[in-house]
Amino acid sequence: MAEQDSGKNQGSTMSSCEPHRQTNDDKKMEELCVERQSEGPDQTSEFQPSVPFREKTTIRGSGNIVVKNSTGTVINVYQCPHNATECSDVQAPDAADSCEVALKTHYRSTGSYVQMIPWIDDDKKHIMDIYTKLQLETESYSGKILESYDDIFLLKTREGDAVDIAVLNGLAGRGKSTLFDKMVYDWAVGSSRALQRFKLVFLLKMHALEQSSDLIDAVFDQLLAKDTGVVKHALEAFVKENPGKVLVLLDGFDEFMTASLCPSAFGSILGILNREVFRGCSVLVSTRPSHFHRLVTRQLVEDPFTYVRILGFNENDISEYVKKFYCDKENMAKGLLEAIHSSSLLANLAKSPMLLLLMCLLWRQDSALPDTMSRLYNQASKYIFKRKGDMSQEEIANVMIEIGKVGLRGLLSPHQVLSFKESDFEKTVLDLAIKAGILTRQRVLKGLESHNSLQFIHKTFQESAAGSYLQSLFTTDEGEFERIVKEIVPKGPEGLGYLLRFCCGDNEACTYRILEIFQESCQKYLSFDSRLGQLALHCYFESQSSSLPPSDLIHSFITSDIIIRDLDSDCFNSITYFLKRVASQTKDSGNAFLDKVKKFHATQSALVRCGEDLAVAMSAMTNLYYVCLKDKWSKWGFSQSVILDGKAESWCIHLRKVKSLQRLNLSRCSLKGQDIRHVTESLGDLPNLVELNISFNDLGGTAEVWCMPLRHGQCLKRLDLSRCCLTGHDVQKVAESLGDLPNLLELDLSENDLGGTAESWCVHLTQLQRLRLLNLRHCSLIAQDVNHVAESLRDLPDLVELILSDNNLGGTAALWCVPLKRLRQLRQLNLRHCSLIAQGIKHVAESQPDLVALILSDNDLGGTAGSLSMHLKQLPSLKKLNLMFCNLSEEDKKHITDSLSDLSDNNGLVINF
Repeated sequence: MAEQDSGKNQGSTMSSCEPHRQTNDDKKMEELCVERQSEGPDQTSEFQPSVPFREKTTIRGSGNIVVKNSTGTVINVYQCPHNATECSDVQAPDAADSCEVALKTHYRSTGSYVQMIPWIDDDKKHIMDIYTKLQLETESYSGKILESYDDIFLLKTREGDAVDIAVLNGLAGRGKSTLFDKMVYDWAVGSSRALQRFKLVFLLKMHALEQSSDLIDAVFDQLLAKDTGVVKHALEAFVKENPGKVLVLLDGFDEFMTASLCPSAFGSILGILNREVFRGCSVLVSTRPSHFHRLVTRQLVEDPFTYVRILGFNENDISEYVKKFYCDKENMAKGLLEAIHSSSLLANLAKSPMLLLLMCLLWRQDSALPDTMSRLYNQASKYIFKRKGDMSQEEIANVMIEIGKVGLRGLLSPHQVLSFKESDFEKTVLDLAIKAGILTRQRVLKGLESHNSLQFIHKTFQESAAGSYLQSLFTTDEGEFERIVKEIVPKGPEGLGYLLRFCCGDNEACTYRILEIFQESCQKYLSFDSRLGQLALHCYFESQSSSLPPSDLIHSFITSDIIIRDLDSDCFNSITYFLKRVASQTKDSGNAFLDKVKKFHATQSALVRCGEDLAVAMSAMTNLYYVCLKDKWSKWGFSQSVILDGKAESWCIHLRKVKSLQRLNLSRCSLKGQDIRHVTESLGDLPNLVELNISFNDLGGTAEVWCMPLRHGQCLKRLDLSRCCLTGHDVQKVAESLGDLPNLLELDLSENDLGGTAESWCVHLTQLQRLRLLNLRHCSLIAQDVNHVAESLRDLPDLVELILSDNNLGGTAALWCVPLKRLRQLRQLNLRHCSLIAQGIKHVAESQPDLVALILSDNDLGGTAGSLSMHLKQLPSLKKLNLMFCNLSEEDKKHITDSLSDLSDNNGLVINF
C-alpha cells in the first residue's frame, strides 16, 4: 500500500496516546488513537473530530500505518493535544479507576481459586477455604515472628522511614504463592487494613517474565482482559505520578526466565527492584533460598529492604489447614491429625503446605496413611503420576529409578547437588517426570549457554527416587551397591539416613545386607540410645520384614537393662516393631534374646500409640522384674504421654504373661477409670508384683470401677495414687479395698483434694497393720482432718513416717498434736510449707519426742531462733533437721547451731539451712 505524502492531511493525523494491537502483516505498526464519537458535547472539548470518512477503503496519514475500513463504517479520528504526556495526564485517573475495578473483579472471581498443586489442573479450592496463616519471620529491623503479613507494610528503617521493598524467602512448597494470592484477595474484598492504602495491586508471575519485561506490559499480559478499556499510557502515567498508591507482588524470582542479568537490558520490572523507575512503589518479591543471593545484589535489591523468611506451618497451623480441607468431614480431619501428630516425621513434613496437601489428598482416598515412609512416598508419587497420565505401576517405578540415578549422584556429591541439567536425564523419562510434576523446570543462563535447571519438587522426593535406584542396584550390580552403602552408613542419619530408609522399603534381602553392613562397620555404636542404632532400626522397620535381623545385630540392642530415653514417636515405632518381631520367635523353651532382659524403662518425649506392641515384647521377657513407662518430664509434671489411653484392655492381656514382674510404673499415661480396671484386674496374674504406680492419671470419681480388684495384689508393698484427682469418696473405696493387702508398706495419696473428708476414709486405714509410710502431701487438709488421721493411725505398730507437707495447718498445731502424741512409733515427720510458727513447733516437739527426722522447711520462722532452739532441744533422738527457706538470718542460724551442738555431738545431727 502506498503512503500519503508527508505533511498532507494534517487534520487526520493519528494520536499515539491510545493502545493498539499489532497485526501479523505489519510489525512496524504505531499506536493509533481511534475513538467512538462521544454522545455528550462536553466530553469532546479536548479533542476535535475530523471530517468523517464514509465508504473509504483506507485511511492514510503521515507517520501512521494504513487502517482498512469496512464498507459503511464510520471512523472518527481525533487529534491528540500537543503531546502524549498531556494526553496521559488527563486520562490517568480514569485509567486507574478502570484498572482497579478490573483487578478487583479478577481477584474476587477466577483469581480467588487456588490450584491445589501445580500438576493438578482440575483440583481447586477458594482461597478462603484453604488458606492458613503462615509463620513469617523477619530479621529486618525487628527480628521477630510477625503476627500477620500486614506487619510487613508497617516495618520502618532506623530513621523511621517506611521500607518499600520486601524479599520473601522460603523453601519450595512453603506457601509463598498462596500468600500472595491471599493478599490480592484481601485487597479486592477490603479485608486488610494495611492494603487499603493501595489504589492498585499487581500480582505478577515471574516465570512469564524476563529481564527486559515492562511492568505495564506485564499487567496487560497477565491480569487484564484482552478487550480491556484501560488505556496503557494513561495507566503508566498514574503509576509514575502516584507510586505510593501502587503495590507490586512479584511471585517466584527463582522461576525468572533470565538467569544472567545485564543491568543495561533491565526493563521496568527489574527497574522497580533497583529503584531506577517507579521509585516509591511498594514491592514484595518471593524467592527460594537458592536464588536469594542472586536477588539481593547491587544490581537489584539493596538496603533498605525487609527480609521475611517463610517458615511454613506450626502445629496449630497444621490443625487449622486440615480442618479447612475437610470442613464438612470432621472425623476425617481428626483421624489425619492423629496420624500426623503420632509421627515426628509426618509432623515435620506437614510444616510444608505442599506436603501437607499431599497427605490430605492421600487421606481423602482411604482415610489412612501408609505405615512406612517409603510406602507414603510411593503412594504420593503414584498419585502424582496417575493424575497426569495413564501409567502402570511398573512404568512409574521405572521412571523413579531412572531419575533416582541422577538424584543419587547429586546426593553423593561432596556438596549435595539438588539442581540438574536436562542433559543429565534420558529425554523420554525426563518428559514423563516433568509432565507428572516430580521434577520442576526453570530456565537458567550460565555464561553464554542456556539450559533448563531441574529440581525435584522436594528434597525428600529426590531421596525417595535415589533410594529406589540404589535398591535396584542390589539386583543389578551388588558390588556397586555395597560400595555405596558402606560409604553412607558411617555418616549416620545426619548424612543420608532418609536415603537408606527409602532403599530398604519392602525389600527384605536388601535390608538384611544393609543391616549386616551396620553391624560390620558400627557395632559398638548400635544401641537404642544412639542415632546410628535408631537408623538401623528405621531401616528394618521400612522393610516390614517377617524375618529377624542378623543375630549379632539383635544382641547389640537386647541387653539385661533396656532403657529408652527421650525418643520421638518414629524412633519408638521402629523400636517396638523390632522388639515385637524378636518376641515373635519365642518358643516353649523361651526366647534366646529376650530372656536376658530384667529391666525395661521407656522414657518418652512424644505421643506413643504402640503400647500393645510393647506389651507383646515384654510378655516374652520371662525374667523381667521392672517396667516403667512414665514420661521423661514426670518429675516436673509436663507429661503429654498417652500410652494406654483406650488401649489398656488389649495391653493388659500381654502384661499378665510377665509373671516375673515386680514393679510397674504407669505414671502419666492418660489413663481413665476403665483403663485402671484392666490394670488392677491383672494383679491376680502377677504373683510377684510388689510396686504399682498409677499416679498422675485423671481418676476422679472412678474408684468404684477399679478399686475392688486391688484385693488381688497380695504381694503389693507400695501403691502410688498421687495426683489422680481422687475425691474423699474415692479414697474411702480404695481404703476399704486395701484392708485385704497384708503386705502393703507404703501408700501415697498426695496431691488429691481431700480437705474436710478424712473422717470418711481414714478409719479404714486401721486395717493396714504393716503400713510404714503414709503420704498426704498437698491434700488441702485442715486441722480436723489431721486429728482423724492421727486417731486412725495410733494402732499401726509399724508406721514410722508421716508426710503432711503443703497443707495449711498454721495456728492449729495445739489441736492436732494432741492425737499425734499417740503415734509413739513415728520417727519421721514432714511438715514442710505448713505455715507453722515457733509456737507450733513447741507442740510438735512435745507430742513426738522420739523423732529422728523433722522437716520444717518453707515455714516462716525468721527471728524466732531462741524459742525454736529451746523446743528442738526436746528431741533427744533427732538426727536430721531441715530448716531451708525459713527466712532465718545468719545470726538465727548460728544461734540454732550452737544451741543444738549437744545433739550434733551425740547423735550426729545434720541441720540443713
